[in-house]
Amino acid sequence: MAKDITDYSTVDFIPPELHVACGQVLMDRQQQLAIVARKDDVHVHLVREKSGLMRLTKHTAQELVEHWSDAEFPVDEALPKLLALSKQLGATQAARQALDKLDQQLHAPQQNQLFV
Repeated sequence: MAKDITDYSTVDFIPPELHVACGQVLMDRQQQLAIVARKDDVHVHLVREKSGLMRLTKHTAQELVEHWSDAEFPVDEALPKLLALSKQLGATQAARQALDKLDQQLHAPQQNQLFV
């Protein structure tokens, strides 16, 4: 998902698209975890540690492709770690609400479709 910024031999003609899902765990180049809290057609909102505080940050598709990649880390393991980190470091109200909403969605019972 992330492009190597030192690779000058290729040119991207296809504009980046947002191929992430809510609850997906991402990792940046410094190996910091973030989780996708919200997504619309243009932006992705990530809950991540920034400046010693858990924050909700907004990113475009281009920024996401350049700086973030899929962590291949299960959300049911990452979310408790991010919740604990938010209690330890502190969190903005928006980040705390986003983490709580993701936690509720993770623990909510899901109905499976019988005939798909």
